[in-house]
Amino acid sequence: MKKISTLCMLVLLLGTTSCRDSKKDQEQIDKAVEQIESVEKEVDETVEEVEQKSEEVEDVLKELDSI
Repeated sequence: MKKISTLCMLVLLLGTTSCRDSKKDQEQIDKAVEQIESVEKEVDETVEEVEQKSEEVEDVLKELDSI
């Protein structure tokens, strides 16, 4: 009977510990996702800036060609 109760306590302890680990893992995943999203946002902003500047350069080149 002692072995069964010890086994039940061990299973309960392992179950509780594994849930904590998954919560910590989920928090780390959430942080990583937030970092990735912020980098994606910065990349999108940079791409937009580059596109705007390239359009400006193209316009200036067209003006120069017309002269």
